[in-house]
Amino acid sequence: MRRRKDLILPVLAGLLLAIATGPGRAFSQTLPQLIEGAKKESQLILSWGTGTMGGIEGAQAMEKGFNKAYGTNIQFKFTPGPSMPQFASRIIQEAKANQPASSDLFVGSENHVARMPLKSIEWTKIFSHITAPMTDFDNKVVIVTTRTPGFSYNSKLVAANEVPQRVEDVLNPKWKGKIASTPYAASFDRLAMIWGEEKTTSFLEKFVKQVSGLIRCGEDDRLAAGEFVMLVFNCDLASPQEAKEKGAPVDGQVFRDAGILSYWYLTVPANARNHNAATLLAGYLLSSEGQDLLWKTERSSSHLVKGTPMNKFVVEQEKRGVKFVAYSVSEVIKNAKEHSRIRQKFQKILQGK
Repeated sequence: MRRRKDLILPVLAGLLLAIATGPGRAFSQTLPQLIEGAKKESQLILSWGTGTMGGIEGAQAMEKGFNKAYGTNIQFKFTPGPSMPQFASRIIQEAKANQPASSDLFVGSENHVARMPLKSIEWTKIFSHITAPMTDFDNKVVIVTTRTPGFSYNSKLVAANEVPQRVEDVLNPKWKGKIASTPYAASFDRLAMIWGEEKTTSFLEKFVKQVSGLIRCGEDDRLAAGEFVMLVFNCDLASPQEAKEKGAPVDGQVFRDAGILSYWYLTVPANARNHNAATLLAGYLLSSEGQDLLWKTERSSSHLVKGTPMNKFVVEQEKRGVKFVAYSVSEVIKNAKEHSRIRQKFQKILQGK
């Protein structure tokens, strides 16, 4: 496998994209070499949304933990960024214009990273705690947190013995006119990957009659106020968990027959200024210490890191009978057009069009 120099010299945009996506070109260094390279870079340019990775407070905590872990004095320069799709598009345009990326490390879903020029990094050779299942997309990304979409509910208005166990339980006449969903049909495209389009469409056509409003993921205050008794599907269980910890009568759960695992990935853009430090930060965030930090700042962790809250949760849910399904970045890319079509179809059903 060809080794690349510590610092990538500015090149034509087309060549940059080819290097980033071409096979057999992995960024390979030892951990001590990365640390020395990071010391020379002396900084990290970081940006993501304020609701991601703990926002500004999360970045500050990362800087402290990172420098302690590696014995460095790297300055983190964090700027709140736009939405993940917008930011991915910005970095793509910057690469095409032969400009450095607005962030040395990008966090996003498979739909975002699939479009970007990225570095392939030999993660498992550099970091002893990173295993092959934590990497994806020809070593261009690592899984930093796991999301488990399900449903959120008002724990005062839904008795413990009435909490839905399977997706079709929400069709109970008792819940008619009391359920919310999302205008963007969150997670229903993933349900279709398990059930198939025909079965999911048939369910949605019945389900929409139960729905009395469309809200965004995270609007748990509307559940707590009793405006709706449930949100089906939610984006993940982090939001209702946070609301519950703050004392709100809100909780969340995964359906037994719709165990969906989706991820936030970390990746180093091919046009990153400080790729040594960025690679080290990704490695740090996949360590037990880094995962503890992410849990404290945003209540998220990876089920692939032993001992994390999400690791324990997935094990508990599997004992409950949930069979989780996950799809690789490559699989999502392969079926991207079909997923987009299905998602738009489901959105129209939920919006009554």
